[in-house]
This record gives sequence, C-alpha cells and structure tokens, in this order.
Amino acid sequence: MKSRQFQLLAVVFALMIGPIFAGHAAEPIDTKNRGPVDVELPPIIAPMVIAQRLESYAYITVSLTPANLNQTFLIREKIPFLRDAFLRELNKGTIVKGDDPKAIDVAAVKERLETRMKQILPAGSVTALKLAPIVVAPLQGQ
Repeated sequence: MKSRQFQLLAVVFALMIGPIFAGHAAEPIDTKNRGPVDVELPPIIAPMVIAQRLESYAYITVSLTPANLNQTFLIREKIPFLRDAFLRELNKGTIVKGDDPKAIDVAAVKERLETRMKQILPAGSVTALKLAPIVVAPLQGQ
C-alpha cells in the first residue's frame, strides 16, 4: 500500500512542478557568434640532442587557431600531413637552446613549425600557432 501512495505522490508532485520548469527550457547554443575553437594536434615526440648525443625527449603539443569556422574543417583534414611535417622538422635539427639539455628554444621551434604549416595550409587559414607547455622526459637510466 505504501508503494502505491508513493507513486501517487510522485505523480502529483510532477504535475505541480512541471509548469514551473516549462518556461525555462534550455536555450539553443548560438554558434554563429562563437569564434573558432583551436584545433589541437596530438603530441609530437622530439629528440633533444647535444653534441650528437641524445639527452632526452620533448613532448610538444601544437594548437592551431583557425581564421574562421570553415577553416577548422580544413585544418582537421590536414592533421596527418601537419603531424608528419612537424615530426620531420623537429627531427631534422636540434630543438635545444644552447648546451642546456633541459632548455628548449621555443621561439625557434615555433618559427620552424610555422614555416612547415604554411607549406601545407592555405595562406590566411590559421591566425596563430600555439605551443602548450613542453614536457621534457629524460632517457631511462639517467
């Protein structure tokens, strides 16, 4: 009997509270006035070499800011090509700043990646190339 009373009470409560929330329906999300969202590429592992000796690895995450929403899809289509070009570029030369095995020449890395990006994507499709904080992982046994 108590179960039936509980069910009846729940129905009455729902009927009473329903009109209160009816005027507060979820508003649709306005995607027209929203700016483009950064496209983040999966992390790239780059070697940190000093004097022809591998010292450690750097995990570099690149984010590209599209010029507009339409460019977002273009960038996403080109992610495999961008990753390949970025990986080749970062393995081609050192990313280390001076002789410090823990310091990365962030400005030079960014410049090199921007050069490669411009070879793959049309001019004006990206407004910014951003680097997330770079994680340096020493070799095992060091």
